[in-house]
Amino acid sequence: MAYEVEKRNEVVYAVKITAEPKELEKEVNEICKEIRKTAKIPGFRPGKAPINIIKKYYEETIKDSLLRTFVAEKLSEAIKEKELQVITEPVVEELDFSLKENRFSTTVLFEVKPSIELKAEDYKGIKVKKTTREITDEDVEKVIEGLKNRQAEFKEVEREAKEEDLVELEYETVIKEGEEEKTQKGSISVILGQKQLWPEVEKEVLGKKAGEEGEVTFTASEDEKVYGEAAGKEITVRFKIKAVKEKILPEVNDEFAQKLGFENLEDMKEKIREDLEISEKTREQEELEDQIVEDLLKKVDVPIPPSMLDLEIRAQAENQLRRLAQFGVDVRQMNPQSIIEMVKPTAEKTVKVKLLLEKVAELEGIEVTDEDLETEIQKLADAAFGGDYVQARQSLEEKGLLGMIRQDVLRQKALDRLIELAEIEEVPAEEVAKSEEK
Repeated sequence: MAYEVEKRNEVVYAVKITAEPKELEKEVNEICKEIRKTAKIPGFRPGKAPINIIKKYYEETIKDSLLRTFVAEKLSEAIKEKELQVITEPVVEELDFSLKENRFSTTVLFEVKPSIELKAEDYKGIKVKKTTREITDEDVEKVIEGLKNRQAEFKEVEREAKEEDLVELEYETVIKEGEEEKTQKGSISVILGQKQLWPEVEKEVLGKKAGEEGEVTFTASEDEKVYGEAAGKEITVRFKIKAVKEKILPEVNDEFAQKLGFENLEDMKEKIREDLEISEKTREQEELEDQIVEDLLKKVDVPIPPSMLDLEIRAQAENQLRRLAQFGVDVRQMNPQSIIEMVKPTAEKTVKVKLLLEKVAELEGIEVTDEDLETEIQKLADAAFGGDYVQARQSLEEKGLLGMIRQDVLRQKALDRLIELAEIEEVPAEEVAKSEEK
């Protein structure tokens, strides 16, 4: 059997396999002998039907067997000879098969991992800047202020509404566009000063007591982030204040800290500082990674395998839909193609970065040890399985995700290596802020 390897582009190859008549006849006869053992053909006992009868009744089975065994064997030889890294299951593009004429040829398509021309000078010594920032007492106090606000209670008052009050109101909104009017009625609770109401409406609500009513008519700006579908239209809002409630913040002391699961106030402040420092280190790491990746993408051309791009688009589209659903968007009404177009640029970049990092790992001799994999599984176990390593690993194995986890670890190790090789200039955040002001 002869084969020809054709490079269609940087990531797609085709192999045309043609069987010599004698070779094909021999292979078909062997397949027929196996089929005959269990074949059920009218007029013949199992194992007794002649080869020519088997061919007549089981032509499709013979064809499938040739593709599964004979073609697969020759395809494996071609891939090994050309040293290709195949990343998709081969697909039959063309098939010319006739038992009567003893003829068989097929063209099989598959994708390969692209060859990336990456040199040591491309990724060693990349110049990057790391913005450094010390965690201060003020940062800790900001977090505590946020905790205070989350633990706040609201007490009804008889005075006029002011910023930070929680206001309950009934409303009627009329949105006019040309001769058409759209009316909406309902009730809502909002905290004033947090941009939860349109600014024109909030201005009218401020200073009113429970039981008072108000009305405002205005033409909204074209800012869809603020006005949504009402942007650029004439709006009339009528409302009635049902209640005004004042925010009562808790006192920050040991009791407050204990309610949040800390030993005391000092322990709470210490733990908050530790968390902030971890977050800052993570931000610094991501800042360096982003700069290095951007530098590499400018230097190196990375062909994108369609199958990898499709998988990445699907994953990112699903994540995007989940996020939108969390914000109350009815994703069933969305055009799937619009979501695909939204995530496609990011997906393309993600695939390129993955391939680049795998190339760096190859050049630097980076490997993932069993210990590396176990450490990563334990992290996932801590995050989603209550720390149960065995349960986490079993779940990953059942879903066939261990290979993906191993690749993720490999890429992260490659990123860490790139940071080690980079020329890093540390710049205090205060200097960055000053330069941006200029």
